Amino acid sequence: MKKSIAFINPRVSTKNVGDFFIEDSVKRIIKYDPQSSVDIDPRKPLTENDINNINKCDAAIIVGTNLWYRNILKKNRWMITIDDLKKIKVPFIPFGVGATLHRGENAAFDEESVALLRRIHDQCEEASVRDPKTFEMVKKTGIDNVRMTGCPTLYHSLKPSWKLKIIESNDVVVTARKDQDNNFNGLLSELRKRNKRPILAAQKKKDLFCSRRRFPYLQQGPEVLYEFNVDPYLKLTERTFGAIGWRLHGNILHLAYGKPTVFFANCSRIQSFCEAFSLPWIYAEDGEKIQGRDLSESVDHLLAADIFSSFPFRYAEFYSEMAKFFERNGIGHNLFY
Repeated sequence: MKKSIAFINPRVSTKNVGDFFIEDSVKRIIKYDPQSSVDIDPRKPLTENDINNINKCDAAIIVGTNLWYRNILKKNRWMITIDDLKKIKVPFIPFGVGATLHRGENAAFDEESVALLRRIHDQCEEASVRDPKTFEMVKKTGIDNVRMTGCPTLYHSLKPSWKLKIIESNDVVVTARKDQDNNFNGLLSELRKRNKRPILAAQKKKDLFCSRRRFPYLQQGPEVLYEFNVDPYLKLTERTFGAIGWRLHGNILHLAYGKPTVFFANCSRIQSFCEAFSLPWIYAEDGEKIQGRDLSESVDHLLAADIFSSFPFRYAEFYSEMAKFFERNGIGHNLFY
């Protein structure tokens, strides 16, 4: 019998399409009863009705995104308190949650966040995190019941093994950040030199700023996709050569389906993910300039199949870790290994 799940789900009030990718992946991976399951927004204060609905379920699962900031409790980011958790009587399980650090930031949670994390981990058999940096930060609090599984979006296909899929297409998806707009324009120029046609797959409204920059005379800006709907983004994974850019989950969705994917990191989330999965990346904080030779090399990586030679082994390793995480918590899943 499938279980009722209370999805602690940031997608409910999100302004980022990436949260749709994560939710869709989580709900594909987990076996659950959709009729009796509920979605609860952690970015708003819990009501008594929310808590009652959670307690009617068999378990609560945090739909992982960037939630474990150094200061976790913050309006419109995470508002479930320790007092709320004391009222929740079912397992409360983080799944693929990530932290975010910028260059020079202290890699430690504040005292209030440590207390909150310990309470959450006390209410589950085991939690999972998205990347090694998050794993390290959680372990430093003295928490032991945590496993590094990678991001749920990486396993959207549900396949236990990964193979590079090259198709004959000149279309390349570019994921953007507004504060990287100058680098974005340089990247588009490098792609066009290789006769590739960039398509901007935006995840936040401000990403569209990059497509509205002034382009050279007679040169059009890129085709743009921006919808709070997973389906059109999945169709892009089918018809395009691959993906390159700054949005972690938008890039991972292409990687999940075997497409060449290259990452630019502006913080720890992409850097740590790429380190875990033996993928190349280029680091530049928002507002920093990426040199032309580095942009050119990133496109070379996109077009070079051998750059992904180590990735299938890491994919299989963390696929297995994710399955073990669910089994440890007694949650049914659709992963096969």
